[in-house]
Amino acid sequence: MTMGVSEVMASLAGGAAEPASTVGELRQVLMDFETSRPRSMQKALGPSELGTPCAQQIARKLAGAPQAPVTEPTWAPFQGTAVHASMEDVVAFWNAQLGRERWLAEDRLTVSEAAPGADGGIDLPEVAGNGDAFDIDHDMVVDWKHVGNTALKKLGAAKRMGKPPREQVSQEYRVQAHLYGLGHANKGRPVRFVRLVLLARSWQYDDSNEWTEPYDERIALWALGRYYDIVTAVAELDLANHPDQITAIKASPSSDACKFCRFRQAGRPSGWASCAGDVAATERRAEAFGAGIL
Repeated sequence: MTMGVSEVMASLAGGAAEPASTVGELRQVLMDFETSRPRSMQKALGPSELGTPCAQQIARKLAGAPQAPVTEPTWAPFQGTAVHASMEDVVAFWNAQLGRERWLAEDRLTVSEAAPGADGGIDLPEVAGNGDAFDIDHDMVVDWKHVGNTALKKLGAAKRMGKPPREQVSQEYRVQAHLYGLGHANKGRPVRFVRLVLLARSWQYDDSNEWTEPYDERIALWALGRYYDIVTAVAELDLANHPDQITAIKASPSSDACKFCRFRQAGRPSGWASCAGDVAATERRAEAFGAGIL
């Protein structure tokens, strides 16, 4: 006799136990995956990391200081990586539609070459990274940012208030764009503009926005100079033997810089094992802001 749907369902319900939650299992796998990625394990820093106002955060990355344990999947960065990979395909499709190469995608850029220290001096590392895109028609750096409503609202509000471009986005974002500009210039390309395209993480593409300003080599050179000063300080502090000297390098905490910092452990004192985080509100902007460069 043929069983009805309700009978079949009842029979299945009485069978083997339901498998463990895939969502639950995947949670830990995603955390393990993130910490195993080369980007998470690298000590050589790229353009995306040199703009933070906090010199100590950069120093901790260089020195391999202990990081706070990963306690949840880095879901937003994971999505951002996936979107960046897809955008490479999109601009290739765009070129095909045009029948010419307007866009360069995922181009390897050397912002500054490594410089071995002379006479036992300190070696300065290479600064290099992959540029998201370059628009040949407009001599323009384009960097994709996959962001949520908070970032989009901040940019939109800054534009409505008539703030100049230098005050519309974070120092981290702005410096990164100009460093990529220097990388393209080092390849002999004319660079006139840098642009951040903030792609909305919402369901609607039209929530997206963008930021643009003329390329300024001085911003990139300032960032490189500060980075090499930090490299030198890390070497001179001999952190292998005196790890707590990491705090001798200036920390400039901010809500943005501290939010995703892997070294911050709120409530713990600053030392080699942890950074106390956002405790110095008066030091939230780098010196270059006061000089009018940034």
